[in-house]
Amino acid sequence: MTGALDKYGISRLNVTHLSQQFWCERQVALSLEHPREETEEMAAGTEIHRELMLEIVKEVSAETTTIEDEIYLMMLNLRTGLEQLVSEGKTRELRVFGRAGEFPLSGIIDELSLNDGQLTILDHKTRTKPSLPPPPTFATAEIQVMLYRKLLDDLRFGRYTPDQFFTDRRLPDLGDISPGMKDQLEAQGLYEKLTPAELTVEVFSAFRKLPAISDYLIVRYLHRDSGSHIGDKVVLHDPAALDKKLSHALKFWTGEREATTVKSRERWKCNYCEYRGVHCPL
Repeated sequence: MTGALDKYGISRLNVTHLSQQFWCERQVALSLEHPREETEEMAAGTEIHRELMLEIVKEVSAETTTIEDEIYLMMLNLRTGLEQLVSEGKTRELRVFGRAGEFPLSGIIDELSLNDGQLTILDHKTRTKPSLPPPPTFATAEIQVMLYRKLLDDLRFGRYTPDQFFTDRRLPDLGDISPGMKDQLEAQGLYEKLTPAELTVEVFSAFRKLPAISDYLIVRYLHRDSGSHIGDKVVLHDPAALDKKLSHALKFWTGEREATTVKSRERWKCNYCEYRGVHCPL
């Protein structure tokens, strides 16, 4: 079941892999075969996301030298984010994990807030034009926020467990953090006598204590140059539609079918693709 992941040299899928299939699946395959170089536009979008995160999130930083260090730091930041969500009603850049079919899947929720006892998922998008996107370009955002909701709900209900996380990350025997990592955390007053595995179990337990998630998922558009708010679009979560789309998308990853190109009526998308005329025949 993981043949496609091995083919492209990746260990798991992320939400963007799946959502971008509904823009152009061939582009997804090509981006894995011929990785993109970061453009100025991409860098600007990344910077806006980071600025938004740092507005409210106190990120824990440390240099890692082992996989145990990496997992510990990831879980420490996750726990901090979950605690902030409960105490302050909002957090940003919250990592979530799970599976799509048999494939490991992960993503980062841009913003999660508590409103009237429910969690609200919000995703930020940046645009060069100061206007909301037309419907054909919105499909990927719809899938993206619904996948975030699925992953978060699976964590809430314990449908995705620490043991599955360790298996998916190929971490059957996690040891303790390195002495250097311990020293860095002690200097910040953040060291606790917890192993990475124990901290992971604690974080998964915190996910299970979260309240229900709203079916109304928000996609917020920001101007790429100024960061100003353009407007919002609301997605109504549709589990049946998501399952149907996932079933189709995963057949590419299982090797049941090749990556498809855009339909003839959507060839206008090719005008925005760096692979056109180079690696793609369209």
